[in-house]
Amino acid sequence: MQRSGSKAGRGASGGRGGRAAANGSAPSEEGKAADTGSNKADAGLLKMNYFAALSGVGDADAHKTALSAEEEQRRRAAAVGNGTAAASSRRSGGKEGTGKATSGLKQPLVWIDLEMTGLDVESDAILQIAVICTDGSLEELIEGPELAIHQPDDVLATMNEWCVEQHGKSGLTQACRDSGTSLAQAEQQVLEFVQQHAPEPDTAQIAGNSVHVDLAFLRKHMPRIVDHLHYRIVDVSTVGELARRWFPKEHARGPRKKNTHTAMSDIRESIEQLIYFRRTIFKRWLGANLP
Repeated sequence: MQRSGSKAGRGASGGRGGRAAANGSAPSEEGKAADTGSNKADAGLLKMNYFAALSGVGDADAHKTALSAEEEQRRRAAAVGNGTAAASSRRSGGKEGTGKATSGLKQPLVWIDLEMTGLDVESDAILQIAVICTDGSLEELIEGPELAIHQPDDVLATMNEWCVEQHGKSGLTQACRDSGTSLAQAEQQVLEFVQQHAPEPDTAQIAGNSVHVDLAFLRKHMPRIVDHLHYRIVDVSTVGELARRWFPKEHARGPRKKNTHTAMSDIRESIEQLIYFRRTIFKRWLGANLP
């Protein structure tokens, strides 16, 4: 299913333990620990403030506070690389993975797609999840698990007509009956994969087509994955809609969807779309005298 939303960001920390360094002396171990606690507290406060601003309630300065975290996010993104991962990479955008250990993708994007029994986050259930991690340039692609999640017949019976037809045709309905993978197990497998290739919390952004729908289901059913990700998203549907309005000829020549409606195939199509938009619309103006 190709569907965008937002997650709260990490606040710019005050650096309590680092103040000693500003006065000419090295920070103590206690100061460093205070820094860490402060960062975590600030991040949690900003997450609450960001959603309050979006909903128009709560602290009036919440939205401004969330925006001020952008500089901190860029600084943290530059520090990606504290973990190691086996980069069992596949080809994307013309570059092959090396198969060597990696400390994390540069400016990572986490492409997640879900198939559900419907679109109501309160009453529908997740049937399938797939994930691919790429770098920000879409030149390195690392394919993760695609998992059918066990659902009993009474849950499958709640599917709407479209889902009954599509998931029956793709074999997903029967795969969910036969699956031994629980929702919690699927969450753990996907989270481990994401942490392997984007180890720094609040750095990788979720990406996909209309990915706000997937994000809503993840928040409800797989919150630990959302907690690891940056609050911003990369919505290919938005890029496509702008391209259709501003670059209609290029948009019309773009890749066509096959509409197989499996989680992994939907992700591959989304990546293919964004690669096309990058090459044909997001052009580099070398030497141009732009305002």
